[in-house]
Amino acid sequence: MPETTSPPTPTTPNEDKRLDALQIPESENQWKLVWREFRRRRLAVAAYYLIVLLLTVSIFAPFLANDRPLIYRGVNQQQYREANRNISAVIGGQIRAIAAGKESEFSEPGQIVLQQVSLMARQLTAEKTTALEKLGDRIVRLVQSQQESPQQSADLRAVRTELRREFDVRKVKLVSAMHWPVLSVLNWVAVILLIANTIFLLRPAWKWLLGRLLSGATLQTRTLTQLTLLVVVPLLSGLAWKTMVTRRVDVTSYKQAAFRGSENLASDTAVVYDWAIWPVIPYSLDETNLDAKYLKPGASSSGDIQRKASGSLRPWQQPHWLGTDGIGRDITSRMIWGGRVSMAVGIVAVSIYVTIGVFVGSLAGYFRGFWDLLISRIIEVVICFPSFFLILTIVVFVGPSIFNIMLVIGFTAWTGVARLVRGEFLRLGQQEFVLAGRALGYSAPRIIFRHVLPNALAPVLVSATFGIAGAILTESALSFLGFGVTVPWPSWGSILSSGRSSIASAPWLIYFPGIAIFLTITAYNLVGEALRDASDPRLRGQHASH
Repeated sequence: MPETTSPPTPTTPNEDKRLDALQIPESENQWKLVWREFRRRRLAVAAYYLIVLLLTVSIFAPFLANDRPLIYRGVNQQQYREANRNISAVIGGQIRAIAAGKESEFSEPGQIVLQQVSLMARQLTAEKTTALEKLGDRIVRLVQSQQESPQQSADLRAVRTELRREFDVRKVKLVSAMHWPVLSVLNWVAVILLIANTIFLLRPAWKWLLGRLLSGATLQTRTLTQLTLLVVVPLLSGLAWKTMVTRRVDVTSYKQAAFRGSENLASDTAVVYDWAIWPVIPYSLDETNLDAKYLKPGASSSGDIQRKASGSLRPWQQPHWLGTDGIGRDITSRMIWGGRVSMAVGIVAVSIYVTIGVFVGSLAGYFRGFWDLLISRIIEVVICFPSFFLILTIVVFVGPSIFNIMLVIGFTAWTGVARLVRGEFLRLGQQEFVLAGRALGYSAPRIIFRHVLPNALAPVLVSATFGIAGAILTESALSFLGFGVTVPWPSWGSILSSGRSSIASAPWLIYFPGIAIFLTITAYNLVGEALRDASDPRLRGQHASH
């Protein structure tokens, strides 16, 4: 008999659209599918770009809001004088140590001398630079010598006298050089974030370039290359910065000569500019001006108005776009730097408690039995305490600081992630791929981290997104109550707190940080909700059908 086939079941137009939305190209994995579904939610995409903008502004805060130039060409007389004094101080400390029979008060006197000699040599002529370097080598040998004899003391006094006689700022002619003072405020962590953020923003360009260069490479090779660019390059750059660049305190008064004409420059002027490029907001986070208290947004201080009237106002001088506070600090600068603190607290704290929660939840969900019972009881005990008051109590005992807030939030908010991961492990524990791994004799860490955990991270990512918003809100509340970051570092909560006593006279101290907190938390919540819907297979086709 001929084989009969049943006719196809008719589908409705809505079902056709839903089936089309659920068709997955073979080359797409779970994460690409989630990202594709996420991009269909326009409001969430706008929130995502807002978060990227806030993070970028926070990371680039030293280049956006600072009281020192980004780059300038000129003569830094104050830096030269301070370097000369530092070398003399090292020599004096070695002389006192020899007289007292003790070790020098400086841990690495030779390195300090070399650093200060390099700062001085950059502004000297070639002939003077050679002479200074020779003198610097003699000083290094003397301060690092272990003889500690009267002759060494006499030699140290002789080189200190020669340094003062031959290289005093009033006796040498300094030459103009290029300076990058904004780099002195960067540490190795800031360098990692700057490079990582720049690479991420340029991702479309280098991804296209890698696609052309690695067109015949395997998927694993392309993925490894992208991971190297996003992770390895920033880490190596930060390590190189930490190893090669010595941190120093730059006390130069860069604004001292900014409004002086060349005919009014004195020998004690801090900096003589040929030209300079200043930040968009030329105010530091703790720069005070008692003549500019409670200025309205967009206003300029009285000193700026007088300089403008006399025709000596420089182009870089900007008004206070968001006003000033009770001691004349620029609110725009403090908002930018405050976002840096708030974002850091949110991301670092969530990273800490997600790591703890994933580890603890994996143990409870995979091994079960005794470990599940013990961890579940610990989670129930921690959940019994109100989290905010628990954090508040711990901060009172350990002291207010940004690092303490990160640690406290990180070590108290892990229970939700742990329960979520435990539930995912219980759901995936009896799946065929897990049973096959156990049958093949795979070790527990391999099954957990290579097979089960990657399939359980989607809900963890959603929880982390909501957690960042919660951590920012918690930090803002702590700072508002006075238990947050310490002076001079600002945060949005501390700026909000400073406006409590001046709501009527300076309401902008309430408006701007309040709006920033609201927009940031709303953006993270929108992204979290979109990720939750995009990672749920039951909801993927519904958004497209609507």
